[in-house]
Amino acid sequence: MSYMRSILTQTAGLLVLLLVAALPLYLYNLDGKVIFLPSKIPGEVLAFIKGLFTGESYYYMQGDRRRFLLFDLLSFFSVSYVYVSVSLSIVIVLSFIFGIWLWKKSEKWVNSILGFVGFIPDFILVLLLQLFVTYIYKQTGMRVAKVASLSLEEPAILLPVLTLTILPLLYLVRSLNDRTFEVASEDYILTAVSKGLTKRQIYLYHVTSNVLPFLKADIYKIVGITTANLFIIEHLYNTRGLTEILFEYPVNFGYQYNLVVISLLSFFILYIAVLFTMKLFIFGIEKVLLRG
Repeated sequence: MSYMRSILTQTAGLLVLLLVAALPLYLYNLDGKVIFLPSKIPGEVLAFIKGLFTGESYYYMQGDRRRFLLFDLLSFFSVSYVYVSVSLSIVIVLSFIFGIWLWKKSEKWVNSILGFVGFIPDFILVLLLQLFVTYIYKQTGMRVAKVASLSLEEPAILLPVLTLTILPLLYLVRSLNDRTFEVASEDYILTAVSKGLTKRQIYLYHVTSNVLPFLKADIYKIVGITTANLFIIEHLYNTRGLTEILFEYPVNFGYQYNLVVISLLSFFILYIAVLFTMKLFIFGIEKVLLRG
C-alpha cells in the first residue's frame, strides 16, 4: 500500500512539474493585460512526451544552432554533482568526529552556532563570506579564495563548498549528538565499561555501530537540503552547474519548454546520484572503522 502511495505521489509531482513548467508560455502580460491560455498547456505537455519517443524533445535552440540537450546538460550536471558530493563527503566525515566521537565537546557550541546560523538566509551567508574574503585580501593582500567563478578554468571552489557544508553539518552533528547521548546511556555501554573496554573500543564497536542507522536515515534529508541550497549557491557564486542552464539559458536563448523540464528533472536525477554516492561513502567508512 505504501509502495503504491509513493508511486502515485511521484506521478502527481511529475504531472505538476510538467504543468507548471508550461505556465510562462501561456501566462503573460500583453499591453497591461494578463493573458492566460490554460487550454493550450495539455497540448504542450503531450507534445513534449511525444518528443521523448521521437527524439525531438532532446534538442534545443542555442541562437541559430540546434543542439543536443543531453550532451550539453552533462557538463552542467557534472559540476553540480561534484560540488554537492564533495560538500556532503566533508559533512559526513566531520559528523563522525563531532557528532559521535567528540559529541560531549561539540554539543554546546553546535547548539549555539545552529541557533545563530539558522536565522541567516543562504544568500546573506554567501554575501558575508564573500565580504570576509574581500576584507582579508584588502588588509593582507592574500587571496584566500575566489568569491565567484570567473570561467571554467578558474572556478570558485572553497566558498561554494564551505557554504554547502555549513548548514547540513550543523544539523547532522546536532542530530547525532542526541543519538549518541541516548546510545551512550544504554545498559550495554555501561556493561562494556565495567568489563574494562577502552573508550576507543566502546565508541568504535558499540556507540558508532548503533548510531550509524540514524545517520543513514538522516542522509535522505541532508542530500535534499543540500540539493535545494544549490539553486542559490550556484547563482551567487556563478558556478557553471544545473542552475545556469535552468535560469540563464531561457533568458539568453528564449524560453524552451523541453529545456526547462529536462533541466528540472536533472535535479531529481542529481538527488538520486548523490544519495547513492553518499550511501557508498558511508558504507566504505563503516568497513574501514570495523577493520580498525
